[in-house]
Amino acid sequence: MIKHKSTLAKLLAKENITVQYGNYKTAWFDIKNRVLGLPLWKDMGKDVSDLLIGHEVGHALFTPYAGWHDSPEKLEGCPRTYINVVEDARIERHIKDAYVGLIAPMARGYKKLFDDGFFGEEFHDIDWDKVKLIDKINLKAKVGAHLEVPMNDEEIVFYKRSMTTTTFDEVLDLVRDILAYTKKKAKVKKKKMILDQLVMTIKTSKRH
Repeated sequence: MIKHKSTLAKLLAKENITVQYGNYKTAWFDIKNRVLGLPLWKDMGKDVSDLLIGHEVGHALFTPYAGWHDSPEKLEGCPRTYINVVEDARIERHIKDAYVGLIAPMARGYKKLFDDGFFGEEFHDIDWDKVKLIDKINLKAKVGAHLEVPMNDEEIVFYKRSMTTTTFDEVLDLVRDILAYTKKKAKVKKKKMILDQLVMTIKTSKRH
């Protein structure tokens, strides 16, 4: 099975990438050294295996080294965690376009991971107002078919952009916009909290 997975990954990547296995929390791909790491999970199943390989090969084929989350480059206004989310959506769309046979197993793989609690298990108790937009986009892009992720009109626009980026430069532009929106929203929320506290203080002082 391991030999079969390695061969599949190399064929999809169209190059003799190095494939290694270990007790990893998830799969990963080293863009610079061309190494694919796959976790040795129990009861992974073929669909999850195809999902992990398809996703990481997507990075191998479509993600440039410059700006990758493990690279030394620093990109102004582009946190690596944000880049990861938007780039994931872009490369998954590209890998599915390149290999349509991956569409169904990747969808089933995400369902299994969601059902197994890989993305968390307490979604019914989440205060979505406290969840950052980038995390909403990540969940909606990967398991939106199995989880209702509420978004306001502004957030929906950012989500749709994340699902239609074509180039890595577009990813970076979107990341900067998402970060700016998140910071603006945090400032507005902070001002509202201060205002609410002030109103409460005035009301309390009037009672006395």
